[in-house]
Amino acid sequence: MEYDIKKIRQLCERYFDGEASAEEEMVLRSYFLQTGDVPEDLKSVKVMICGFREAASMTYRPAYAAHRQPGKVRRLVWAAAGVAAAAALCIGLFRKDVYGYDTDGNIITDPQVALEGASCLTYLDNLQTSIDIAQMITSEMENDN
Repeated sequence: MEYDIKKIRQLCERYFDGEASAEEEMVLRSYFLQTGDVPEDLKSVKVMICGFREAASMTYRPAYAAHRQPGKVRRLVWAAAGVAAAAALCIGLFRKDVYGYDTDGNIITDPQVALEGASCLTYLDNLQTSIDIAQMITSEMENDN
């Protein structure tokens, strides 16, 4: 079958613009599959169209699939699930939230105790700010005299 190269180029433009019909795509595929020597500017299009066709017909099969034993994999999955469930249970039972440390370095796990400690620190910070302001005022008063 003879193909008009000008028509093929127009079909390629329509194909890349997303405007080609199914019949026009079939013409492009048949052209690239039947034509061994295509013009230089269409070689990449041939690779794309023929490559897509080839890739669409391929099926994925992992390399390890030929060597695996179904029962062994299933047992391994169940064992891993069991270990994960046991770990989650242990973490849930023995986990305590840490809210901070007291002055002796002991862990504070009670949120109310941690909040009281934070309140004390806030009061101390405010006290320090008040002392700094009082010292500044005193210093200004001494400079004025």
